[in-house]
Amino acid sequence: MSSHIRLPPELCDQTIDHLWDDPDALRACSLTCKDWLPSSRYHLFRNVRLRHSDDVTRFRALLDSNPTIAPCVRKLSLSAEYNCGGAAREDDAWVNSAAELFSVLQHVTTLALARVRWHALSGRTRAAFTGLFKSVRQLFLFEVAFDTSRDVVAFLSAFPALRELYFHAVSWATDSPAPFELEDGSDAPLDTTSKIPRMQLSYLFLDPTSSPTLVTEWLLRRPGSHALQTIQLCWRELGSTKAVGALLRASGSALESLHVEFPSPPSPSSPSSPSHLDMDALRDDLSLAHNPQLRALHFGGLDVRAAQQGTRRLFPWVWVTAMLAQVHSRHLQELSFMLEIADVRDLRALDWARIDAALGREEFRGLVVVFRVCVSCERPRAGVEMEKEVRREIGERLGEFRGRGTLCVSCI
Repeated sequence: MSSHIRLPPELCDQTIDHLWDDPDALRACSLTCKDWLPSSRYHLFRNVRLRHSDDVTRFRALLDSNPTIAPCVRKLSLSAEYNCGGAAREDDAWVNSAAELFSVLQHVTTLALARVRWHALSGRTRAAFTGLFKSVRQLFLFEVAFDTSRDVVAFLSAFPALRELYFHAVSWATDSPAPFELEDGSDAPLDTTSKIPRMQLSYLFLDPTSSPTLVTEWLLRRPGSHALQTIQLCWRELGSTKAVGALLRASGSALESLHVEFPSPPSPSSPSSPSHLDMDALRDDLSLAHNPQLRALHFGGLDVRAAQQGTRRLFPWVWVTAMLAQVHSRHLQELSFMLEIADVRDLRALDWARIDAALGREEFRGLVVVFRVCVSCERPRAGVEMEKEVRREIGERLGEFRGRGTLCVSCI
């Protein structure tokens, strides 16, 4: 006499959930029995990436043959391919074709656009995108090209439910004289209807190849949209840090994690060079005194190689010490620095006394501070010896902090 054991559906679902990143296993599960099909299909089609017209054709045929797949799509990526020479293909027809599918993709919460020329798309395509935008909570932009900065602002403003924004290598051909105004000269409307959810960003990533100033100013003009919990900021516009300071102040106690990355030091003749900047104003702009709930603080892009001479080499540490000196959060759990050196002697040029004094404050008691040092060394044997010297050098320079917290130094 045979016995039949039927597993609870929720147990089967949980088992399949663990296979979310294994397409072959998910396909096998989908063919096992009809009860396993919904969970398997959910993970198989949760993330859809379209790269060219052939992808669009195949995906359209799939949706036509089985409309129940459309609600499974949560992340949609439109990513144009590169040519053999490394340049993005300027073929916008396939994106216009993909837009015809948007009307059935009503459950998309993550949208990724890569190497798309927004200004070259048809008006019908842009309108179709606007309908899709209403449910998007996470937006990735990579090498997306616009015609004007006003177009960028209008594009970003079309995401009422947005929570996370990744803004990487976005470009525009022309800076609009008044990017935040409409064509008739009036201010762009902000969340004026209760039927549309108010944008409340919690995560922001800005890279130096775009214009962080445009995005931060746009955010500051939208009430309630800048209570950010996490900011990853790669700032290149060294002469305009007021927008950074305003964003940090506006985020207030909501900000929990901050990652700041610095560009290469400006030349002495640049208006953004240390000799041309108001250091008191810089310290005010970069104050963290308004972020009492900060839990993680990371400094990256600190190039202190000897090739950078004089104040140019020390310039990033002006930012670092200014921000460290004004940390008032008693919840800080992570603090790290990413440095690049060619020789241990590069480290000796830094103002370690000021850094040690800043780290010796009560707010940093008991904290683990991590220094990740990227060493440019061609000889492996010399690299091993240099790593020991780096550890010793930093350890000796931060004597006051070592009496209060834990120092970790690693070399890459």
